[in-house]
Amino acid sequence: MKKLLSIACALVIGVAANAQNEQIQNRKGVDIMPVSGEFSVGIGVGVNSVTGWIGSMFGYTGYNSFNQTYVNNPLFGSTVSIWGKYMVSDNNALRASISNFGQDNTTLYKVYDDRSNDPDSTVVDKIRNNFSTTYVSAGWEFRRGKTRLRGIYGGDAVLSWANSHTHYTYGNDLGASNLTPTQNGFAPAWNANWGRMTQNRGGATFGVGVRGFVGVEYFIAPKICIGTEFGWSAMMEIEGKGKVDYERYDPFIDTDGDGNPDGAIRTHSETTLGGRYFSTGLDNFNTQLYFNFYF
Repeated sequence: MKKLLSIACALVIGVAANAQNEQIQNRKGVDIMPVSGEFSVGIGVGVNSVTGWIGSMFGYTGYNSFNQTYVNNPLFGSTVSIWGKYMVSDNNALRASISNFGQDNTTLYKVYDDRSNDPDSTVVDKIRNNFSTTYVSAGWEFRRGKTRLRGIYGGDAVLSWANSHTHYTYGNDLGASNLTPTQNGFAPAWNANWGRMTQNRGGATFGVGVRGFVGVEYFIAPKICIGTEFGWSAMMEIEGKGKVDYERYDPFIDTDGDGNPDGAIRTHSETTLGGRYFSTGLDNFNTQLYFNFYF
C-alpha cells in the first residue's frame, strides 16, 4: 500500500513539474497567455439560467425572470461570487473567492378579525424572514497547454458561515376572551404547551471544506479567456444552538400580587441543539461559463 501511495505521489509531482504553459502571440505580436506576476478577475454566468430566461421570452413565462441569472461558484450554489487569481509562475496561480447571499423578506397576510362580527373585517399578520450565507475559498491552480486552449486543475480550501431568523407578528391579540387567536396558515402550528411562535432564531452555522477541480480556458483575445470547471467537494458544517420563542395567555398569573389571578401573557423559550452535517458531491460549475481577465 505504501508503495502504491509513493508511486501515486511521484506521478502527481511529476505531472505538476512537467506542466507546460507555453506563451503564444497573436498576429500583432501581442502575448496572449498570462505570465508570472499578473492578476485576474473572473465573472461567470449560469448557462441554464440564461437559456431558461431567453426560452421564457418565446413561450413559457412562469419563469421569465432575469434575476435567475447569477455569477456562480460551483461549491456555493446559486449565489453571487467574486474571485481572482495571482500568477505565481507561468504555470501556477493562487486563486481566491468570496461569496455572499442574503435576504430580508417581510410578507403580510390578511386574517379574520376576531374582535369583529363582520366576516369581511380583517387584520394583518406579518412574517419577517432574514438569512445570510457567506463562503470564502483559497486554492492553488496548475495550468498546462500549448494552444489557446489551456487545461487547469488543482484544489481549494473553503470556509463558510450562515445564520437565519424568522419573526412573527400577529394582528389578533391574545387575551382572556381570545385564548387561541386566528392566525395565517403560513405561521407555525399552535403549540399545545407554549402557545404561538413569535420568533425562531437558528443557530449560527460554520463550515470547512475542500474542493478539487479540473477545467479548461480558451483565450479569445490577449489576456481574456472563457472557461468552465468540474469538481468534487467535501464540506463539514457545525450548527450552534438556536432559540424558539412562544407566547400564550395564562389566566392564573397574579400580576398585582393581591392573591387574585387576573391573567397575563406568558412567554417561553425553547433551545434547539443544532447539529453536525457532512456532505460530498460532484459539480459541473452550475452549467456555468466564466470570463477571466488578466492584467
